[in-house]
Amino acid sequence: MTTKTKVIVALLTAVLGVVLVFATMYWFTIGYTEQNKNQMIKEAELRLTEEHPDLLLNRGELYNGTDAYIVFVEEEEQGIWFVPVDQDLEIEQREIGSTHADEVCEQSLQETGGTLVSCKYGFDQRALIEVVSKADTSYTYSYYTLQTGEFIRRVQLTDAM
Repeated sequence: MTTKTKVIVALLTAVLGVVLVFATMYWFTIGYTEQNKNQMIKEAELRLTEEHPDLLLNRGELYNGTDAYIVFVEEEEQGIWFVPVDQDLEIEQREIGSTHADEVCEQSLQETGGTLVSCKYGFDQRALIEVVSKADTSYTYSYYTLQTGEFIRRVQLTDAM
């Protein structure tokens, strides 16, 4: 082999090694977490359909509050089902009420500024809407009641380097 060929083979081997290292790191961090999250969603959906077989639901979403819940919204958006990951806790069902998350998110962004990171339904000792926005190096978590969209509390986290 020529020197040029050896250099090309060495570079390709190095690139392949870097790709394998980062793929392995991804699998053992983010990939593993996503797989566990999807498994929790499947188990919660199975539990909910066993207890209420006639429900038509959209895909569930994990909400980590005081206790972890999987949140399912009915297809007609009439109600929300909160299925706790802890099998000992009861499934909670709430009607959406007069306020929708999109309206609450817009209102919250006007109050806090920044850009929207997430807007989702949750359950943390009561049904709520969580709005997360980002401005510069800070994240603002705003919480509103599910039924009426009333403000509950706001937490701001700032990254100080």
